[in-house]
Amino acid sequence: MEERKKVLVIGPLPPPFAGPEMVTRAIVESDALRRRFEIAHINTTVRPSNRDKGHLDGRMVCAYASYLARLGRHLIRQKPDCILYLPTSATLKGWVRDGSTLLFASLRGCKTVILFQGGHFRFFYERLPKPARMVVRRLLRGCDRVLVQGAGLRKQFDGIVSAERIDVQHNLVPWAFYRHFEDRRFDQGSGPLNVLFVGHLSTAKGYCDLIRVIPDIARETNARFRLMGTRKTAERNVFFDQATGRRIERFDPDALYRTYIAERGLDTVVEYVGDRVFGARKLEIFAEADVFVLPSYSEGFSTAILEAMAAGLPMVVTRVGVVPEILKDGEHAFLIDPGDLDGLRECLLRLLRDADLRKRMGERNRNLCGKEFIEGIVIDRLGSHLNKVLSE
Repeated sequence: MEERKKVLVIGPLPPPFAGPEMVTRAIVESDALRRRFEIAHINTTVRPSNRDKGHLDGRMVCAYASYLARLGRHLIRQKPDCILYLPTSATLKGWVRDGSTLLFASLRGCKTVILFQGGHFRFFYERLPKPARMVVRRLLRGCDRVLVQGAGLRKQFDGIVSAERIDVQHNLVPWAFYRHFEDRRFDQGSGPLNVLFVGHLSTAKGYCDLIRVIPDIARETNARFRLMGTRKTAERNVFFDQATGRRIERFDPDALYRTYIAERGLDTVVEYVGDRVFGARKLEIFAEADVFVLPSYSEGFSTAILEAMAAGLPMVVTRVGVVPEILKDGEHAFLIDPGDLDGLRECLLRLLRDADLRKRMGERNRNLCGKEFIEGIVIDRLGSHLNKVLSE
């Protein structure tokens, strides 16, 4: 029997239960991958809450030192054939760890595959000082493969990584999550419809835009809005509109809530369900939803969108990241531009008023998710990428 190659996976595990954490868990727990490779893992999670991610303090410095020690010991003792690395931040602070990882791997002579989770690397890179750009470029050019979440995200690395070393690796939804909604009924009663938003309650995720259109929608429908995510007044990662490249105009989410919701007596139509929602409670919230909305300014391949597809939900989302590649406007979702308040308002109203449209759109989303983005299918593609790199 041929000896399995050793693959060291470096990435965060939940909690928090965000996209990168869920992808890392699916990879390291995959029986299919473990049959093909000898999998080891270094967990890069420092804080169990999305609220505190990216905050630089003594704890973060100690965690970085501990990480380097663990990485060094593993490279020396276990001698992995390949490192699969999942960076979680396109910031200079994040790239201290990213650069150290790629440098250590290069010095050890390991094959290196880097799986990018976001879609705003280019904005970060172009605003670095020239010496820092040279370092980042050299480190990335030393990677054997760069994996991005969609074909349109390849352009982030134009002039940095050669095209033949960039491949597409889609995001995934767990099989158990998808299977839970097999018997979902799309016909609705006469009660209020639930609109679900999942993401940081921040400007960058479009939360502030949603808050500003809720009063108009509340006047014309009996819809209720449920918000799942971390309250963030300061965004530490996303600063630019991915569609236009313009800097995002910042708003205070709490002040907007007071102005548009609380002071207008609309607290009864808006429910904040929290940011530590998982397991049965998360499934329940998706099952109770009728429409999904995410008017984000920047995405790679949103886990929340995939979960909404798995749950059979129609949606209103922005043309960012991988969305235009996988969703057809008017068939799977209504696609709008970031910051388009009129479009957001009208598309939500259209879905809320048309039960047949919601049913058709939701069924298409669930079918597409089942064919392309279930974890078994996506993990098998990742295994093929790793095999290709290891055989080169």
